[in-house]
Amino acid sequence: MAERGIALFESWRGRYADSPRALSESMPSSAGLRRTWAAAGDTTFPSGLALVRRHSPAYFAKLATARLVVANDIISRHVVKGPRVRYVQTWHGTPLKRIGLDEAAPAYAGAEAHLRRMRRDVAKWDLLVSPSPVCTEIFRQAFGYRGEVLETGSPRNDLLNAPDADSVRRRVRDQLGIPDGTTAVLYAPTWRDDRNVAGGGFSQERGIDAHELRDALPNATVLLTRMHRNVSDPPSYDAPGFVRDVSAHPSVEELYLAADVLVSDYSSAIYDFAITGKPIVLFAYDLEHYERSVRGLYFDYAAWAPGPVVETTGELARALLEVLRQPTAGPDAAYTRFVAKFCPWDDGHASSRVWDALLS
Repeated sequence: MAERGIALFESWRGRYADSPRALSESMPSSAGLRRTWAAAGDTTFPSGLALVRRHSPAYFAKLATARLVVANDIISRHVVKGPRVRYVQTWHGTPLKRIGLDEAAPAYAGAEAHLRRMRRDVAKWDLLVSPSPVCTEIFRQAFGYRGEVLETGSPRNDLLNAPDADSVRRRVRDQLGIPDGTTAVLYAPTWRDDRNVAGGGFSQERGIDAHELRDALPNATVLLTRMHRNVSDPPSYDAPGFVRDVSAHPSVEELYLAADVLVSDYSSAIYDFAITGKPIVLFAYDLEHYERSVRGLYFDYAAWAPGPVVETTGELARALLEVLRQPTAGPDAAYTRFVAKFCPWDDGHASSRVWDALLS
């Protein structure tokens, strides 16, 4: 088949991750496109993959001349869209916290400029990938988007139902030094808009008292801490042997497979992890402040939650101990309803459905 041009992929401002990665790796030969990735910083990309430095002259030239552009966030300096470009926006998860035009009073620095860039970028979208009908409704409202939506599930989550998911779990646990029989608790909170740090990024509270949690849980337990990529000033837990920082691990999806339990708050990680069917505990120590003064939520938190909601480390420990006492209990009715509502298409074949739609 004759080559049709370039497919330009961009994820997290120059990383190799998320749904663009899943779509890049699953791109069928029948697409007739050459993969090119926008790269920045010290991110590692597969050998042999064509790269272009983000925000370089060559990058802007490819944005205007590529046949296909795939991104998981707004392309901040996307000013000119070429006449042959088809722009597919995958976004980066189902929101619980309000986003885009729904943010009542953004607390982070540069919020107004960000919203201007968002409106400019949304006007260029040709297709928006959505995980569910509920998410589609939120996206249309939050982005003011009236174009075509593909309700396919999230390509980034295909790994969670892949045939080799068990082998990925074993490999990642080996890499992290987690022995068989050890329970891995993944703590993946979102960032707080009102904790700006001079020079850029955000700080993060510890949230969990690691010493109290370590003393309350069985010895064969580790806490994997995964800070949001926007956090430039992460907390120090000072609990060697119990706490392991996995923020730099390139694939959060692999961490979902490696973990046995998720602890989170208002992050889209909750929706993704629910696909695994493993327990989720909601550690919402600042719920009232976050909902009223920071970002606001789309759903009533207690009714929405797919697991127990706790506010202190002591409550968290008791919830985790209850989970550990019933390791094979499986999802309850609330969890099952949550998956049916928010993850109806996440069966491991979202990428295929996106490509089928693009190539039809």
